[in-house]
Amino acid sequence: MRKRSTPEPRRRGLLSFWTTSRAAAVGVVAGLLAILLSLGGWDYDRALFLPWLAAATVAAACGLSILWITFLDMVTNPRRGARVAPIRGFDIAMGLLLALPSLYALSGLMGG
Repeated sequence: MRKRSTPEPRRRGLLSFWTTSRAAAVGVVAGLLAILLSLGGWDYDRALFLPWLAAATVAAACGLSILWITFLDMVTNPRRGARVAPIRGFDIAMGLLLALPSLYALSGLMGG
């Protein structure tokens, strides 16, 4: 007979509401907004620069938070590895897809 697993306790804390799915949704919207704003042909003196900067920063932060949440899940729950490997793979891909292009675009502001 199979033993029932107990549900995991809910996280508590200031950022307990922030999950990978919420970060992905916010990050995709912010990333698409940053792409649309960059198509406007802004220059550093134009009005679209600050909204683009905010959208690109939010997209990068969402991608990094997805990677951080996934890393913490892998460290704190190593026994779940086989069951959630496809989900973790998707989370890592989504985090990289949001973080890397946004950070690359933002690095151009630093002269990098």
